[in-house]
Amino acid sequence: MKFFRYYFLFSPFVLAAIGIAGCSTTTPQPDEKAFAAPTQLTAKLVDPIDIRLQWQDNAADAAGYFVEYSPEANNEFVIIDALPPGATTYLHPHLLPHTRFVYRVVPFFGPASNTAEIKTGKKAPQQPLTAAEIANTNSPDTGIKKSIRSMATFAAAAPTDLRATFIPPAGVKLDWADHDSAAAGYLLEIKPEWSRDFKVSAFLPPHTTTLTSYGFPFDTKFTFRVRAFFYGQPSNLAEQTTGNDP
Repeated sequence: MKFFRYYFLFSPFVLAAIGIAGCSTTTPQPDEKAFAAPTQLTAKLVDPIDIRLQWQDNAADAAGYFVEYSPEANNEFVIIDALPPGATTYLHPHLLPHTRFVYRVVPFFGPASNTAEIKTGKKAPQQPLTAAEIANTNSPDTGIKKSIRSMATFAAAAPTDLRATFIPPAGVKLDWADHDSAAAGYLLEIKPEWSRDFKVSAFLPPHTTTLTSYGFPFDTKFTFRVRAFFYGQPSNLAEQTTGNDP
């Protein structure tokens, strides 16, 4: 069983168009349109140590975007934030002066589960899971798997039957059914009561069906969902060098 503390991240499939003899244009295929890569990424200085990224969103079915940069400018990238679908801009603020920054934007795709909620209690010692709660999980294997990498089976591969078991005063056990055969993994997405949006909070291995997490803020309602996902094709690279610290 995996245990995670509550935290938020700072943290491809494109089919080739098939040409038809005598035609100057092609009709995008369903997967190509759904999973299209972002393009036209630019990185501009807003002021000497703040960089604004902007790009063209081309995917019809992106679940969101990971903004990444290469700390050593060597083609090894780390995630600095996860953005919602439809995002086309990002501000990277308060950066080191006189430093080169290289960026790319990577879409992620995949269907989300139903949602489940808990409300944490008053401040008190954390209780452990009971033996009954440990045993009460969904079957880890339904025997029937579909791929999220094709729109033909996209919806059928979504995780289902998400349940949230409250562990007083500030813990939760999540269980769900896995139906996917080709995901890179699962994303845990959390929406606290003060937010309108879900935020990617943890990366989980493929075929995960249970998660226990502690350390949530007290006396607060949280809504959860899980998403089987895969990484799309990244955007072009964009770079910018910061100036003097104001």
